[in-house]
Amino acid sequence: MSVLGLSIGLAAALLVALFAEYELSFDEMQPEHQQVYRLHVDVKVPGLEEIPLTIVSIAQAVSSRSDVSGLLVLADVVDSDLFTDHIKVAGQAFKLRNVYGTSANLRDFIHLNVMAGNLEQALSEPNQIALSASEAVRLFGSVSNAFEQTLLMGEKSVTVRAVFNDLPDNSHFLFHALVSVDFTEHNDISSYVYLKTQQGADLKGIEKQLARSLIEKYQLKNSQLEYRLVSMRDVYFKAHSPFEFKHGGSAFLVNLSLVLSVLLLAIAAANYINIAVSQLLYRSKEIAMRKTLGASKRQLILQFLLEALLMVSLATVLALCWVEMLLPSFSSFANRPLQLVWGWSQLLAILGVVSLLAFISGAYPAFCVARAPLKILLAGQLQTGQMVRKGLLVFQAAMAMALIVCTLVSLQQLKFLQSLSVGYDATDRIVIHDLSSKQLMIKEHAILNEIRALPGVVQVTTTDTDLTDSILESYYFRWPNGYEESELPPTIGTGFHAVETLGLTLLAGRDFSPQFQSDWLHYANEESNTRQGEDASQVMAILVTEQMAKRAGYENVSEVVGLQVQGLYRNINATIVGVVKDIKVGSAKDDWLPVSFSAGYSSQSTIRLVISTEQANFPQLLNQLRELLKQFNLTVEPQFSLMQQDLAKVYRVEQDLFVLIRNFSALAMLLSCLGLFGLAAFAAKRQQKQLAMRKVLGATRLNLVNLLAREFLIIVFAAAAIALPLAYWLMDNWLQGFNDRIEQTIWVYGLAGLIVGAFTWLTVASLAFKAASTRPALVLRDE
Repeated sequence: MSVLGLSIGLAAALLVALFAEYELSFDEMQPEHQQVYRLHVDVKVPGLEEIPLTIVSIAQAVSSRSDVSGLLVLADVVDSDLFTDHIKVAGQAFKLRNVYGTSANLRDFIHLNVMAGNLEQALSEPNQIALSASEAVRLFGSVSNAFEQTLLMGEKSVTVRAVFNDLPDNSHFLFHALVSVDFTEHNDISSYVYLKTQQGADLKGIEKQLARSLIEKYQLKNSQLEYRLVSMRDVYFKAHSPFEFKHGGSAFLVNLSLVLSVLLLAIAAANYINIAVSQLLYRSKEIAMRKTLGASKRQLILQFLLEALLMVSLATVLALCWVEMLLPSFSSFANRPLQLVWGWSQLLAILGVVSLLAFISGAYPAFCVARAPLKILLAGQLQTGQMVRKGLLVFQAAMAMALIVCTLVSLQQLKFLQSLSVGYDATDRIVIHDLSSKQLMIKEHAILNEIRALPGVVQVTTTDTDLTDSILESYYFRWPNGYEESELPPTIGTGFHAVETLGLTLLAGRDFSPQFQSDWLHYANEESNTRQGEDASQVMAILVTEQMAKRAGYENVSEVVGLQVQGLYRNINATIVGVVKDIKVGSAKDDWLPVSFSAGYSSQSTIRLVISTEQANFPQLLNQLRELLKQFNLTVEPQFSLMQQDLAKVYRVEQDLFVLIRNFSALAMLLSCLGLFGLAAFAAKRQQKQLAMRKVLGATRLNLVNLLAREFLIIVFAAAAIALPLAYWLMDNWLQGFNDRIEQTIWVYGLAGLIVGAFTWLTVASLAFKAASTRPALVLRDE
């Protein structure tokens, strides 16, 4: 039983350690990663993540510093309108995945294995491209077939000059196609910028210089913005903005995993010690005989330490078997390609853990045996330090109780977040991603009427923002009363029927409608239309949220309908045609920001189609949508998602946290019950004569069960006094990270105590009942 419990704890700890090791290994394979930093902009707006994009010219200004040794720029050339990702290979249409422009020094920052060609040459000459191995196979069938082949990228013929191995999963980078860009010419685009610094570089000085340059370049009023130099190894845990290569991880989840795995090992070790000590009572005469035959204290101590080492080794072998069996399922659950790879470092770590656990587990039983007098051993009255054993049991029960509280509170918070009104309706909404803004951000593209005519479709609109992710752009304007937003005022570019399609709640005014063609962004007059420049005056209609109207000083939201607002940084004036209920863009950790919706206005290169449906046959509808998108030459590989599922993914970290704590709680309860079982067996053996005498005097079985269980329930009360305040403090700190959160309730803590108390009573009662059922004559016949 002790080996089984220890193996369970070791297996769980090892699985979580593999997860943590993978999370902490991101980008450690990159050359000189300790000296490489990515530039982030903190716009100082509550609820908005740091933006990992920088204007190239601003970054180039710090490349001349003596403490900066290199600069890497990765530009989204499709978003910057320098290249297109729609290509043709032998007349067949494809869409390139993740196309980025970079300079020829890419391999100074990123470790890439080149399978064919010369990567530096491909990134230093125009009309050449480098493909990843998977992209080469997808487009040409094999790597060898791809090299030196030509593909048609818009109007340009581009030759494949290099093929490189796909980037490893444990890297925050993600690209499948690379092209050369002259950043001395195209230095006004926003890009991912990485600096390689010298030892002892003035990081704060670099950050301040970058911030000053950005503020001066755009004459920004918000001079509070700051730059951050984020270490390459930390980028993965900072990657939560909508502009990332891939979604980042959670440092909190990794740290919690490590803490819980150590606690689980501690519980398993405490469980082993309790069972080992309880077994000493049955071995007291064996130990007495060994002492009588001349065994020294040193020999007895060595015996018990070697026994502990053997038991821990057996538990470790069993744990490794558990891990091998469970690793595929655990990898699927964690969504990580986890592997148990054996090397010298892993072997030494396992041997170190085994030795440490063996010493910890065997030291106390060995100490009890070594100090016990021979007379006590022969009488079977071995004193085993009840305070120590009960202290270990208090620790086990306290950890189990705290984990149950954390499980229940995290479940309550998760359900609260999932039920929280976000101001829009995500049910039965299909989203088609990554469509060309140039093609679709026009008044009522023909495909929209075709989609509306499909069975099950209620309405459709365009939008440049994923409501389940984050805001992408802003529209600064001055209200008629002179009010201006001091912080970044986010705007969402949409098409007609935005309120109806997105499920917004209209409080005053109307929706964007084709009946009012002037809603759409257009030039104010013929003179502006001929100028077609940044200074040309444009007008459009906007919707504002209730919060935005009230922040501007209009308590009655109906008053703002019809007001005209003046654009500040762009010559776009707008008329407010409606007020909608506040919406939450992103997750519950984001603020409720004042948001506007702009008809026909967007600076994004890609947009989405949102389709509201009712009683639709989704497989059939998706096939019809694919045909329409292909017919109108919008995309050959459409990306669909359901908005409701996208919204659920927002709380992925909270869901993972709940599952992690729930599983650890179950394991902690199991191990605690094993420890209780051993200690209860010891107590029943030690008190069997007392139980027999009480039974002779008329005590019932239930009386005897409660007599044994009483001392263990006292342990539960002691554990509750430790665990519940600690759990309250931990969960209160965790909940402070949410703008919308539950209030902790007393019943959760009472339930956790009852669960641990009930399991304790049942575990003890199962053994006590057996002892109480034994005929007194069998126990007392030798007296």
